[in-house]
Amino acid sequence: MTMLSKIHPSVTVCEHPLLQHNLAILRDSNTTHERFRSAVRRVSLFILQEATRNLPLTKAYVETPITKAETRILSPDIPILITPILRAGLMMSDVAMDLVPSASVYHVGLYRDEETLRPITYYNKLPSNIDYSHARIFLLDPMLATGGSGIAAIDIVSKLGVRQENIAFVSIIAAPEGIKNLTDNYPAVHIYTGAVDERLNDKAYIVPGLGDAGDRMFGTV
Repeated sequence: MTMLSKIHPSVTVCEHPLLQHNLAILRDSNTTHERFRSAVRRVSLFILQEATRNLPLTKAYVETPITKAETRILSPDIPILITPILRAGLMMSDVAMDLVPSASVYHVGLYRDEETLRPITYYNKLPSNIDYSHARIFLLDPMLATGGSGIAAIDIVSKLGVRQENIAFVSIIAAPEGIKNLTDNYPAVHIYTGAVDERLNDKAYIVPGLGDAGDRMFGTV
């Protein structure tokens, strides 16, 4: 059974032993790109299982080999959107698609200005022809550092009509500063993560962290 630790009403930290084991692999600077990618997938699986726990279900009936049975399935009337924040969120999106094959995937591209540390949007594929009023959306980004990119992504989906309480921000590790920044701006958005680290350094990197997740996943260190 997955163990959860609550550090804030809007934050769920997944503490499953296998997640913690794989998180140690991610933190290790000697981990190869190939092994890093595999560990990201395993860690993401545990966190996404928690993030999707409250997806709405509806009653349905199927014919088993024996008889007709009442079942519960994901509600077909409620859109489920997976939105990886490029580029690092891509590896997590593969796991999310495996878990929820019926979900739609729309990418958002953000990068951090190295001088101002402000997020810059360079890509947005979220369509305007969806009824977002009841949509469930999962924003994927391995690192919640300053919270700037997370807030920028939430700004984008909020303007489309997604309700705060229907937004989940899913990360592998988070910094206290990022959690505070995000929850101060969007208190009803739920954050799911594998660990809350100590702090940010003067370059806004998470300490102890795991380095640049995108570079380590895609072998561009």
